[in-house]
Amino acid sequence: MASSHDFMQKMREAQAAREKAFEPLADILGKRADLQRQLAELDAPYAEAFVAAETAGWTAEELTAIGAEEPAKRPKGRRTSRRLAKKETPSGTPSTPATESPEASPATTIPGQEGAGGTAPATAGSTSG
Repeated sequence: MASSHDFMQKMREAQAAREKAFEPLADILGKRADLQRQLAELDAPYAEAFVAAETAGWTAEELTAIGAEEPAKRPKGRRTSRRLAKKETPSGTPSTPATESPEASPATTIPGQEGAGGTAPATAGSTSG
């Protein structure tokens, strides 16, 4: 008849085989966690570079067609600089929200179209006289 010692020995052998089978997975899990951390560290610079490319004239559609994925999180401030810069007042001049200062708003740096009425449109916060 088998003794408790024999049962424990069989259990240890089975456990050792299981541990040996787990070693490659443990190595990969460690490498995977490190790569995921590195990828997360690149998210913010990637988003900034993507937006910089858009600011330089590329569209998101063009960039994705080339192979650049649209960032999951965009840098703060993108919405006001892109969408509000395109809004126009009834007079046809670009609009800037009252909460933004003229110096901080990219919409105020849009140059006027020369030859379209003789004068460039006034920017938010400017005075004419």
